[in-house]
Amino acid sequence: MKKDTKQRLFEMMEKLDSSFIPKLNEAVDINGFHLSDDELNAILKGYLEAALWTEEERLKEESQSYNDAVTNDYDDEEDESQEQIKFMEIMRNKLNTNPILSFTRESIDPNSLIQAYLDIKKFINDAGADAVSETLDVNDEFQLGMDIWLTRNGHGSGFFDRSYDHEKELMDAAHNLKEVDLYIGDDNKLHFSNAR
Repeated sequence: MKKDTKQRLFEMMEKLDSSFIPKLNEAVDINGFHLSDDELNAILKGYLEAALWTEEERLKEESQSYNDAVTNDYDDEEDESQEQIKFMEIMRNKLNTNPILSFTRESIDPNSLIQAYLDIKKFINDAGADAVSETLDVNDEFQLGMDIWLTRNGHGSGFFDRSYDHEKELMDAAHNLKEVDLYIGDDNKLHFSNAR
């Protein structure tokens, strides 16, 4: 299914049921090694948890700036032209949204969830069955997801902390994903910087 089609489906489901959480049902098979949908979603959960945890402080600062603009907390004295003030008022009215108070999986845009899932699948394919199997023999899926995020973004923790036999494959696969971060979009949702 195309990414745009999935996003529309997710948006429709969220409108019908506010408790709906997107779950991508696409198991992975690598040379006879199988990861079920539930295992992939557990990896995704760990990945997102690590992303939110490591990005939280920066996102809070970004959120405060965003919330100041939305709540009209800007200086409208001499240093800003009438056009700038008018633009800020238009944006405040257009953005008439509630400020972001916490950062959770539900705060993440569906396209970004899909991108995170695709990144995890790429990692698994690049690392290979033996390396992924070893991580799951030692730890669980949630920890694998956390380690993908931490290693990918150079957070000083990750696969190299665990003394895996396939450490090189795991490290290379994570670094091949390139660094990524979260930001607050105009829609008041969190987006991964590599999401399309």
